[in-house]
Amino acid sequence: MPSTFHLSQEQRVVLSALLQSRLIDLQSKSQLQGLSQVESERQTLIQDADDSRQLAGEHEVEGMLSDIESIEFNEIQQAMERVHGAAYGLCIDCQETIPFDRLQLQPQALRCVTCQTVHEGKSLP
Repeated sequence: MPSTFHLSQEQRVVLSALLQSRLIDLQSKSQLQGLSQVESERQTLIQDADDSRQLAGEHEVEGMLSDIESIEFNEIQQAMERVHGAAYGLCIDCQETIPFDRLQLQPQALRCVTCQTVHEGKSLP
């Protein structure tokens, strides 16, 4: 593993700010969902049986989205711990650098595009 940083300090500051911003967005959304879920549960009790089944499906989707956001929240927290270390921005599979443009789009990325594609089981073009 290289002992030098492949990302400049300025790039790390930009990526750190992106991570912090996304973390704040997820925290705000989580707080709002908590309130809306209480209201949704109250509404479910008011609805008749047919409407309850539809709302139950909607709640399941909301729960799955919440799980995805929870995973992203954890990934972002972990990236914030790594952002100023030498290994941040290096692919965990091939050890090649992850391009700054990719990190700007997904600062919590652990893999380069090629390795992420393989990891997801997709075929390369």
